[in-house]
Amino acid sequence: MANLPSRVRIGAESSRAEVQAGERQTTVKLYLDMCVYNRPFDDQSDLRIKLETIACQMIFEKIQAGKIELVWSFMLEFENELNPFTERKGEIVLLSRLARHLIEPNQAIQVKAENLERNGIKGKDSVHLGCALVGGCSHFVTCDDRIIKRSAALDLRMVVCNPVGFILKEGFQ
Repeated sequence: MANLPSRVRIGAESSRAEVQAGERQTTVKLYLDMCVYNRPFDDQSDLRIKLETIACQMIFEKIQAGKIELVWSFMLEFENELNPFTERKGEIVLLSRLARHLIEPNQAIQVKAENLERNGIKGKDSVHLGCALVGGCSHFVTCDDRIIKRSAALDLRMVVCNPVGFILKEGFQ
């Protein structure tokens, strides 16, 4: 991780259009829910968890290779700070440094999150999705089936899927 990419900050002082005008766009701009960062620490004896862990590892390999642009947010930072497991927290901090984009709190996220809450996506999940939408992400990856199911009923203009589905859909096998 010696050659960490510089980050583009997206916050109250910069609009999405300004950010897009000043950077090269890739086909995949990815927001990972906190459960994805924590998946490798879960009980690997469950087949689904094991498959999702393998997919998460593949995703991070593609990020390191520059084939995917990772987005990190203030909400991910907040959740990671609450993590009681020091080792996990440290590993997630290292992974966060791969992010090319940092989403800071702003009014647009609040508006999106409130709208998502009215449509059945609650609490922190609505803020995470709001961050991904404001950040111009093409994909939101989560291990939470509830978020995937509820998002499917909305026109988010962003793919919401689990890690295995992302790897299969994007052809990164």
